[in-house]
Parts: sequence; C-alpha cells; structure tokens
Amino acid sequence: MESKYFPIEIEEKWSKVWSDRTLDKPNSDHHFSQIIPPPNVTGTLHMGHSFQYAIMDFYTRYHHMSGTDAFWQVGTDHAGIATQMVVENNLANQGKSKDEMGRDGFLKEVWKWKDFSEEKITSQMKRLGITVDWDKYRFTFDDQFCKAVNKAFVELYRKDKIYRGYRLVNWDPVLKTAVSDLEVVRQEKDGLLWEIAYPLADSDEHLVVATTRPETMFGDMAVAVNPKDKRYKKFIGQYVLLPFTNRKVPVLGDEYVDMEFGTGCLKITPGHDFNDYEIGKKHALHQIDDIVYTSENLEDFAPINIFTDAAFTNDFVPEPFNNLDRFKARKAVISELAAQDLLIKEVKHPISVPRGERSNMVIEPRLSHQWYVKTKDMAEKANNAVKKGEVVFHPGNWVKTYFNWMDNIQDWCISRQIWWGHRIPAWYDKDGNTYVGTSETEVREFYKLDDRDLRQENDVLDTWFSSSLWSFGSLGWPENSEQLHRYFPTSLLVTGFDIIFFWVARMMMMSLEFTNQIPFKDVYVTGLIRDENGQKMSKSKGNIIDPIDLIYGIELEQLVEKRTANLMQEGLAEKIERKTRKQFPNGIESYGTDALRMTFYSLATHTKDISFELGRLKGYRNFCNKIWNAARFISNYPRVSDTFVAKNEDDKWIASEFEKVSKQINKNIEDYRLDFAMNEVYEFFWGKFCDRYIEQCKASGETANLHPMLKKLLVLMHPFCPYITEEVNELVFKDGSLMEL
Repeated sequence: MESKYFPIEIEEKWSKVWSDRTLDKPNSDHHFSQIIPPPNVTGTLHMGHSFQYAIMDFYTRYHHMSGTDAFWQVGTDHAGIATQMVVENNLANQGKSKDEMGRDGFLKEVWKWKDFSEEKITSQMKRLGITVDWDKYRFTFDDQFCKAVNKAFVELYRKDKIYRGYRLVNWDPVLKTAVSDLEVVRQEKDGLLWEIAYPLADSDEHLVVATTRPETMFGDMAVAVNPKDKRYKKFIGQYVLLPFTNRKVPVLGDEYVDMEFGTGCLKITPGHDFNDYEIGKKHALHQIDDIVYTSENLEDFAPINIFTDAAFTNDFVPEPFNNLDRFKARKAVISELAAQDLLIKEVKHPISVPRGERSNMVIEPRLSHQWYVKTKDMAEKANNAVKKGEVVFHPGNWVKTYFNWMDNIQDWCISRQIWWGHRIPAWYDKDGNTYVGTSETEVREFYKLDDRDLRQENDVLDTWFSSSLWSFGSLGWPENSEQLHRYFPTSLLVTGFDIIFFWVARMMMMSLEFTNQIPFKDVYVTGLIRDENGQKMSKSKGNIIDPIDLIYGIELEQLVEKRTANLMQEGLAEKIERKTRKQFPNGIESYGTDALRMTFYSLATHTKDISFELGRLKGYRNFCNKIWNAARFISNYPRVSDTFVAKNEDDKWIASEFEKVSKQINKNIEDYRLDFAMNEVYEFFWGKFCDRYIEQCKASGETANLHPMLKKLLVLMHPFCPYITEEVNELVFKDGSLMEL
C-alpha cells in the first residue's frame, strides 16, 4: 500500500469498474428496488442530489450485500419550464429567440442542450459511484415513456377524470404560462394598503374598500361585507358604481370577510384573486350589459379578465388605463383616484408577494383555458394506503404534512403554455370539438371521424404529470416488462420534504389508478441542504457548492470563476467573490467521495433543514486517512488466518464489541437513522479498533486476529465508504469485491 491515501486516483479507478457492473441477482427470492428522483436536464447535479443519491446508493449496496436482488432505476427528467428557460436564455445571449426559430427549430436546440446536460449529469453520477445498471437508463421524454404518458392521459380523459376548463391559475408573465404552486415563492415585504371610495348607485353615500392592488379594480364584480358587521348590514343588496367605468356591482354579505381587516369592505375581483374567485363562484357573479348580477345557478359564473398574458391591461380596461403594464396602471389609477377625491388614504401594510421561482417575476392570478385532473377520488385511495400502513413515511411526522394537503386537495392543473414537453394528445376541429387519443390516427379511428381538418393542442403537460408515472413508467409500464414484474412496487423512495405534495402524493395517486398497487412501501423524507449560515443554496446568493468540486478540490480562483459563470443575473460577480473568499479563506482541498458520503450520512438527521459544514467534511477526510493507515499497518503483519478466533481477553472484548455495534448499526439502518449508524462506525473504528485493540495487539504481540477483524470492518463499512474499503480489500486480501462476499 502507498504510504499516503490519494482518494482521487482510487475513486476514478473504481468509478469506471462500477459503471460497467450490474448487481442483478435473478435467483434471489428477495427483492429491493428504488427509483431515482430524476434530476432535471438543466445543467449539473447540486448538493441536494448528491445527498439523496448517497443515501440511495447506501441502501442498494446494503441490501445487495445481504443477498437481496437490489435494483436502482436511474434516469433524468426533461423538466419542461426549467429546461426551456435555460435554452431560451442561451439563445438570447446569441441574439436569437425561440419565436424567430419556430417550434420545430427551437425544439432541436433543446434536444441539443438535453444531450449536453445529460452527459454532464450522468458523468457526475458515475463519479459519485452510484450502483445502477446504466443499460436500463430512462428519460421522461424517451419514446417508451412518451407512450406511457399519452396512454395515461387518454385513459384518464375517457374515464372522465381529465377535463379542460376556464379557471384561475398562477400565471408567470415572463414565461407566459401557468405554473404550479411549487414554482411560486412568497416574498414578505413592506407594502401599502389603499382605501378607495366606491359611490353607492342610488344615494350620495359611499363604501370605502381597502386593497393592496388598486389596478385590479377594473375586474371588480362586487363589494363584500360581513353580514354580522353592523356598519354595513344595511348596504347588502344595494349597488355601488365602480370608479372610471359604467359598471354597477352588488354589495354582498359573506362571512369570509374579516371585519377587522382594513375598512371591513372587500372588493371582489374573481378574475385576479384566488379567494375572490371562490366568493365569485359561490354567488355566481356575471355581468349583463353594465350590471353585475348574482345567481343560484353556478354555471352562470363568468369572471372578468383584465390582463394580457404579459400582464398588461387589456381592452376591457378603459382609457387611459388600458395597454399599460400592471404596475404602471397602478400608478395611473392611484393618481386619478386622488384627482377625483376617491382616494381616502394610503397606509403602510405588510404584504406577501408571489414570485415565479424561475423568472423572479410577480405572479399574476389569471383566467385561462387549462387541462385539469380530478383528484378527489384518487387522493382518497392514496390516503387509505397510508392509513393502512401500506406506505410508511420516515420520519413519521411527515404524514401530517401529507394529509394536510391531500385532505384539501384541489383539481390539478396539468397544462403548460410552453413548447418543451409532452404535447397534450388532444385535437380540435374547426367547430371547437375536442378529440383525445394517443395519436391523430387513433383519434380518427376511435371517434369514427371523416376527413375533417384537425389541429393538435399546442399546450404541453406539466412535468409533474409525467414524473408522477415514474415509479412504474420507468420500469416499463404499460408493457408488462420483466423489470415491472420483478421490482414493482418498489421498496423505498428517498426524496425531499419539499416535493411530498407535488411528486410523492401524485405518484401514489397515479400508481393506484393505473396499476392498482402502491408505488413504494417506505418513503424516506430528507431535509434540505443549506450552507453553513443556514441559507438555502442558490445561484443568486452565490453559495452553491458543486459536490464534484469538493471531491476533486479546486483552487479558490477557479471556484470564484465557476460560481460567477453560473449566475443568470448580472452584476453580482463582485458579491460572489467576496462571499467565496470569506467562506474559503484558504481555498479548497481535495476530500474525495467517501468523505463527502460519510459527511452526508452524519447529516442525515430527521430535521427539516441541514447545514452543510466543511469542517465536518474535513473530519471525515481524516477518518479516511485513519482507515488507510490502519490497514497499511495491519498489512505489515503476516496474514495468518481469515477466521477470527479469540485467544485472549482482548480478542473476546473486540469480538463482543463488534457484535454489539453491528447489531446497533443494522438497527439504525433499518430505522433510517444513518446519522446514528455513521457515528457508531466512526466511534468503533477509531476509538475501539484503532486506538485500543490495535495498540493492545502491538503490546501483546498477538496480531493473528488483526486481518480477520479488519475484514469484518471493511464489509461493515463498505456502504458508508465504498471506494476506500474496496481498494483496501483488494490490496490487503485480494479476494474479490466486497459487494460479492
């Protein structure tokens, strides 16, 4: 053995070996399987990916070494909005736009990016040493998966579980598409509350409404007050005149209104506020000529949209307020209200601003035609599986989070107004009739259509729709493949708490819908990796650390350059340099994958937020040195026997301690407490084996059991630090891979 431990050389060697290896044990009666949370093909892996993959690789190795047929399905996600945005930004830097290129030309550019990004991601995975069968790699946009997506959509539609509706959605004015709640970030900030006088139609009195968004008044369809509010009870049923328009809107009594908020009078804008939408629907607000009416027929509900897809006021808004950006419209409205003595006052008020996670633009609730999945019945089946214990969350406290969302689930908006994604398999004729099928040919056959012209829906499916099929679609569904038969339902899902709603729950619903089986038995929910200051890692903050950088080690100047180059925003290079130099005053040294893995395991607590500490990483790099030096020391003694035979009290003690620690480690592993297990490994190897037992053997001269005990420890530690244990085993014992012993 070399006198010094060089992790990079060792790990590059074994990475190549493992990337060509499969772990199939087809003759085993026991199966362990899991699916990778597929990373987006938007660039490279981040610390969160590496954290979860380290855990998944641990359990694959652990179960394989116990004699189980262990399988881990690998693949990547096409990530509709995220990937399209990356490619659009790349094109913009070249002075090009997707609209100029057209849909087909743009999609060719996206496929080029996908191939580039995918190669980087898979090379990172291999460098991390993950134990997968690369021949079974899947992509959520490969031909077979596209068939699965189309089949799922068509079946749900023909079972009346998918429909198209005109409803309120989160609208990103930059991306010009609906976005999910997951892609909306709330920004708490100091704002303003404006109190505005709305004159009553048939008297000289007025009601004063309070709003944080005066520019939306052109979409107002009512003013609501609490029926218990003595100040306004007499006004219920009367009409007010909407300023700057000829519209008369009713005064409603609704207990939703908070009498303590603002003036106690709430303007109702169903087309641009989710809560107002529900009130408007309950009262079936609709406009005829210039008067808004209520109705007992909910189908009469017809909210008003006052914004374009770029969030400019449309022609429904009167001059001089039309065709303005919404924030310019706000200034114009406030100015004119003041000029007409309708602006009562302006007060400071804290507000929560919804911003698009990717565009950073303020999200606009907006009416649009979208496709929806009816989720209530599907959610009930998924909930029953959890209640029966068929699906178990680890730690168990996440069950409450799961039920909080599932018990109040709304129909799922699955359409997106972008080009990169699974194009919705629906066709329309010139009369607007809708036909759904896996292809135009199948549509014509199923509906027995003539040769009428058909045009396909332009929208694509939400990425979460396709990824909700991942647990069984990646294994071959809808075909009854050998992988599907052998490995489904899967044994374990490792995922972050932030996508319990958007991925875990939806996979459960879809799996029960299409296979009548749960998709996985255990759900190991991890926390979110944050920096040493507890901040979420992001490009804009300049605190992202590439896991591969930590493995190889790069100079400080390179790190500054890399972080700055990764930024989508401009003007932050200097800020990034300051942060980087402060965080890494002495640059970065090479740590290796094993040290990174063990750091991750030590951080795999059951907490929501996990602070990544470079000091801990350095400690596990030192631990790897300890393993190497101990093995090198032992290799200097003769290898008398491969069987441990206790000859004295020291031998009996270490054998007893090893048996106890092995049982405790295995229990912690089964309980999904890798943090406890890692601590047990560290304490036993360093404190008991090295500092005590090896020293006792040196003093007594009884060294025959050093080799057998080292072997036991290499096997025990292999899932924690596979590279160094495999290398030591090859150099010292020369008896094949630890995985196959």
